[in-house]
Amino acid sequence: MPASRPFECVRVEIDPERAEWASAEAFEAGAAGVEERDGEGCTILLAYAPAEAAAAVEAALRAVAGEGAVATRERVTPRDWPETWKQGLRPLVVSPRLVVRPEFAACELAPGQREVVIEPRQAFGTGAHGSTALALALLDERLAAAAGGRVLDVGCGSGVLAIAALALGARRAVACDLDPIAARETRENAIRNGHSVASFAGSLDALASGRFDLVVANLISSELLPILDALVDRVAADGAIVLSGLLLPERAGVEARLAARGLSIRAARDELDARGDHWLGLMASR
Repeated sequence: MPASRPFECVRVEIDPERAEWASAEAFEAGAAGVEERDGEGCTILLAYAPAEAAAAVEAALRAVAGEGAVATRERVTPRDWPETWKQGLRPLVVSPRLVVRPEFAACELAPGQREVVIEPRQAFGTGAHGSTALALALLDERLAAAAGGRVLDVGCGSGVLAIAALALGARRAVACDLDPIAARETRENAIRNGHSVASFAGSLDALASGRFDLVVANLISSELLPILDALVDRVAADGAIVLSGLLLPERAGVEARLAARGLSIRAARDELDARGDHWLGLMASR
């Protein structure tokens, strides 16, 4: 992209839980990159788009944030925005067994260490977000103790969890997401990593009957809690479930619901991010 191409920056203040959704919509409308900053009780998104696409990007952000959202547009100094926004993405060393990295960020692997390469595009899940990192760590821990079997990734985003499971020894992975873009990018990312993931756009209801050795779901609580029982129903008798996207104060309620279904917490990890959100990941089994 020529550096002289005119760009505009669309700024919007949004509920943090809607930020990832809004970013995806901005990319779909023509944004070349989206920057996320902390605001007072909100997340500030800065979407950089070619001038001819700026109005569409603003409309897409307003549609997610609401018409009353504070949004502005201004011309910015020409830069190579598609490359600039990538600068903050680095390889994530999950464990001595696994590294997740974007395609443009090389990483020297330790002996026996596997890598998952994810092209950061419209679907959520490069491994950079705290909840994704927690899910990856718990997935790695489970598969180190009980390798193989079938894995179900619900709300798959980029497919990083399903692909990581295959890299760590799972025999088969199925992934689903309500967003058709996520289902498509999961398949493409799997192929890029030399794996095959059966991914589809839809809910758990669209999945044929059957249970899985490992069920993983990286979803915020408003999306996770309504389907928690359905997720547990998919866990094999000797299987496990990994849940991430929760906040630390939500642990007691989730733990109680899992206990009511005969599952006990086997591992828990948490991470405090730069915005002050304290993310929680849980692994449970019968």
